[in-house]
Amino acid sequence: MPNWCDTSYKCVGDLKEVKSLHKVLKYMEKRKTSILKNGFGKMWLGNLVHKLGGDWEKSRCRGEITEFSLDGNVLTINQETAWCEQEGVRQIIEKNYPSIKVYFMEQEPGCGVFYTNDASGDYFPERYFLDSNEDWEYFETLDEAADFVSKIVGIDVEPSVNAIQNALDAYVEEHEEENEDLFYSFHEFEVCND
Repeated sequence: MPNWCDTSYKCVGDLKEVKSLHKVLKYMEKRKTSILKNGFGKMWLGNLVHKLGGDWEKSRCRGEITEFSLDGNVLTINQETAWCEQEGVRQIIEKNYPSIKVYFMEQEPGCGVFYTNDASGDYFPERYFLDSNEDWEYFETLDEAADFVSKIVGIDVEPSVNAIQNALDAYVEEHEEENEDLFYSFHEFEVCND
């Protein structure tokens, strides 16, 4: 059983091509049954790969689309995938739609997978992630994260990844007897080359 990864795509390009890809997703969504038999359902990533002329058996496509939306020439596709972003899907989209660049952000806290290929931060400006037993929080800067964490721990925290995590670890250790489910984990999204 894999750890499930939250993956988001921002497909950016010529409006005609972006709308064409959106139309494919709408087609998949409106079907009564899946294009191909699978364990994920009609929004399985393999259906998208197949519909775009790719071979799902040769592409990493283990996961499903959970939602999608079109805003101008940016198509957002949210997915739940096995372990990490399934780059086979991204590759087939970019192959079929030459004007489209697919930016992604993936997060799988269990194995510490936090990556994006959006180096400029234009589509995924969040660079830091705080996981807790209560909720998830995203931050664009270390200053924002340090301010937020300072309010949790009750002291001023230096805006660095290590200082933030150390402050959270100390806070959890201090309060673990009164709340055994208490945990905090702070992460930085690494920028990768695709």
